[in-house]
Amino acid sequence: MASAHIKIDQGTQHSAQLRKFVDDLYAVQDKARRLKGTFDQVALGGDWDALGLLLGITAAEAETVYNLMGSVKTELEATFITQVLGRLG
Repeated sequence: MASAHIKIDQGTQHSAQLRKFVDDLYAVQDKARRLKGTFDQVALGGDWDALGLLLGITAAEAETVYNLMGSVKTELEATFITQVLGRLG
């Protein structure tokens, strides 16, 4: 069975940029996972005051940030990003 992985040879400027993009995408995905995990623990049970205190914002803003981060994390785990990371990572 042929491999679906595509090896990025860094022999050109553009291939090096692609490699960096994939590496950066991995890093962003990991940061989003870690942040959301922390937010999940701090805001357990909807404790937006605690999350707001952690972030230095109001409870209402903390709830908004929490929901936005959840959406971002979901998008970062979407099909095409997963395929890029799986095939080029």
